[in-house]
Amino acid sequence: MVARHPDKFRLVYGTADVDLARSEGKLGITFNFQGTNVLGNDVGSIEVFYRLGVRHILFAYNQRSLVGDGCGEATDAGLSRYGRTVIREMNRVGMIVDGSHCGHRTSMEAMELSTAACIFSHSNAYSVYPHYRNIKDDQIRRCAATGGVIGINGLGEFLDDMEATSESMFRHVDHIANLVGPQHVGIGLDYVRDVAGFWKSVEDTPDIWPDNQGKPNRHTKFAQPEQIEELTELMCRRGYAESDIRGILGGNFYRVCKQVWK
Repeated sequence: MVARHPDKFRLVYGTADVDLARSEGKLGITFNFQGTNVLGNDVGSIEVFYRLGVRHILFAYNQRSLVGDGCGEATDAGLSRYGRTVIREMNRVGMIVDGSHCGHRTSMEAMELSTAACIFSHSNAYSVYPHYRNIKDDQIRRCAATGGVIGINGLGEFLDDMEATSESMFRHVDHIANLVGPQHVGIGLDYVRDVAGFWKSVEDTPDIWPDNQGKPNRHTKFAQPEQIEELTELMCRRGYAESDIRGILGGNFYRVCKQVWK
């Protein structure tokens, strides 16, 4: 698809490609895996996928994997021995460690073990809204201690907002910025176009998407990419410095990529 539309897209293998995409007015694209099932138990495939353009992997998509527990599990078992091997190999090749969708202990142990900055690519603050997909303040602090970034998710279910408004996203931005500094905040909208299809998949897979504290998932809206403009205006009104806003809108993730990718 990217090759068929070279006037619109550029595959990103390093930050130099990000710079080129910006100068050319194109959309830069990287790949990631939501879960490690694709690896099987072959740690050697990490380098293969990295060479193909996969630049970050989260370890467990709500459910337990060979690497560790997901955030939707009743247990909180943490990383497996294999999971520790996976992280060391990701660090070696330059692939970013991503804690979104992972269980609390899994993410904390992953960040403790990683020798490079870690991210939560699309996770919100549990202190603002207690949902199992959101992350707690100790996870946020630990991520910041690695030099990493938390990307604010735009799904209304995780914002506690049926309409997924920009104001609700800002509440999570502001909490994390006040807790660890705006240099550790980014945007990870988790945007999908087929909203009905997404919610059908949630309803069809209750083991992957359990109820939140006994309450069923609500069929909320997703924040739209155009809302980033509104979110920027909210940050301006609240006195965020221009340099901090630029960081939140992409510069912070860019910094981590520049540090970690090889």
